[in-house]
Amino acid sequence: MADRILLNGKEFELNDYEEKPIYAEGETAGAVDVEEITVKFDVTKDIYSETAHILYEKVLDVEVPEKDLKFKGEIINFYSGIVNLYEAEDNTTADEYTVTLKNIGR
Repeated sequence: MADRILLNGKEFELNDYEEKPIYAEGETAGAVDVEEITVKFDVTKDIYSETAHILYEKVLDVEVPEKDLKFKGEIINFYSGIVNLYEAEDNTTADEYTVTLKNIGR
């Protein structure tokens, strides 16, 4: 599993990482690329606004250094828990975000 991801240059530590491969056909048969990835990461009150701003962009620069993976990713699924970060009293309370990004090219 990958430990971190960069979304538009902002680094997030991952709780979970899954990838869905796509296999090339024809001349490049057997070559593997990533069709989409799903990641889970915690967001605290101190980074909530910055994270929301990044995710509202919908198409992101995605980098997973441990997988040597870089692509333009379109958010095709997103959800979070039920923690209200506006009401959090400190930066130790976190909500888990789950984001699925489809590889739309480089």
